[in-house]
Amino acid sequence: MRSHKRLAIIALVLAFFLTAMPSTTPRVYGASSIAVPCSAKCTIAILSPGGPLNLNTNVNSSFIVSFAVNNFTLVQPGTVNDVNTTVPASGSIKAHSEGHIHVFVDSHYITIWTTTNGIPLTLSPGTHTIRLDLVNDLHYEFSPGINATTTVNVADPLQSTANTAQSNAGNAMYYSLGALIVSIVAVILVAYVAFKPKPKP
Repeated sequence: MRSHKRLAIIALVLAFFLTAMPSTTPRVYGASSIAVPCSAKCTIAILSPGGPLNLNTNVNSSFIVSFAVNNFTLVQPGTVNDVNTTVPASGSIKAHSEGHIHVFVDSHYITIWTTTNGIPLTLSPGTHTIRLDLVNDLHYEFSPGINATTTVNVADPLQSTANTAQSNAGNAMYYSLGALIVSIVAVILVAYVAFKPKPKP
């Protein structure tokens, strides 16, 4: 009897997780997951790194991705009955373009983003491709897709530390050599002034 209760409890817990998982995972692909086009031309652009604000694509392991959206309002995802999605004008409902951003790194989904603040990322050393996709409230991509991409080179902190130490050691050597040369010249000048024969009156 106890084993039947255990099996029933395990089955209920498993069923709960199986029904909860699809509701927490963004639906980003598939024929049924395409949103209607934006009511106005929606765009997203990455400003930094590798964009107009900062052309440099070399970054530390933790950095901020700055971006800009046009004709689109970023909102928290709601429910199926919520109006926080991109819909054309219909009856008393005005056309509006709302949704959020899906963040991908190397084609792997990372998170959603719902504010205009920069997106903090921490990546392993190496080259990574970051893609930001505008999606509607139901996590549906637009057709055609609206996204922005940049590729970054994440520095290895250990290599950076080693390079800095080596550079500092090289600088110290050159500064020491320079100080030695200045000291020798100063001694020669002092000796010249001190031992210079005085003119006879």
